[in-house]
Amino acid sequence: MLRLASRTAAGALLLLVGVVAGSERSSAEPSVAKQTTTTIRFTFSEKGHAPVGKVRELTRASGSGTLTLAETPQDGVVYTSTSATGTIRFHAWRVVGGRVIDVVNLTMAVQSGTYRFTNSFQNLTFQTTVTKSDPNEKYKCPVGSTGRSGVLDGKVKSRPDSYSIGEFCGLPQLLYGGTNGARAAVMVTVTRGTP
Repeated sequence: MLRLASRTAAGALLLLVGVVAGSERSSAEPSVAKQTTTTIRFTFSEKGHAPVGKVRELTRASGSGTLTLAETPQDGVVYTSTSATGTIRFHAWRVVGGRVIDVVNLTMAVQSGTYRFTNSFQNLTFQTTVTKSDPNEKYKCPVGSTGRSGVLDGKVKSRPDSYSIGEFCGLPQLLYGGTNGARAAVMVTVTRGTP
């Protein structure tokens, strides 16, 4: 009986030591902190007409989507997205001597992007891939072509909202905004959250 009692006491003591050791191990292990992400939501539309030499150029652009950042953005720093979604449409015509010529008509998917803000603007640039293209346009730009596009959400008069496109199939870099006669309306919303 004495042996059984001492074995039971020894077992209880070992069990207690195991619980304490396990408790010390779990409290010594670093806790996994939740990583904060930031979602940048953008929408824009551009409707412009501007002279290009003796030619008048008409443009229409629109788009919306999101960029996800792995951290909370700080003023003036450029951040690259960890993921991106969105669609951008761009159509341009030229009016030459009363004739309207289709220049380019593209639908693009946003693949990735960058984000930067200051007290006077928010700037987003996108790497995009053409998902739809009209083969009859002046600029041939087949599905699968890649290029860049971007928007600026201006907060001051000297930095008005603008949309830019370029490096698509020989298309020159073009900027459309309040400074050159083409009107753009850009809205950028920043949403912070955790995964």
